[in-house]
Amino acid sequence: MREDHGILNLLELHDQVIDQDGGYWVKIEAWRVETTDQIPHGVRYSLTLHEP
Repeated sequence: MREDHGILNLLELHDQVIDQDGGYWVKIEAWRVETTDQIPHGVRYSLTLHEP
């Protein structure tokens, strides 16, 4: 099976925190899980925006 570079890039962003203007920040989490019909790529992720 060929690796998807987009998925690999997303996984590399795991636990990254990106500062935004006004003290806001974004946190990225991404991790591998078992492939299912609902999760065909086998990756779960979370992108959250936090306020100061």
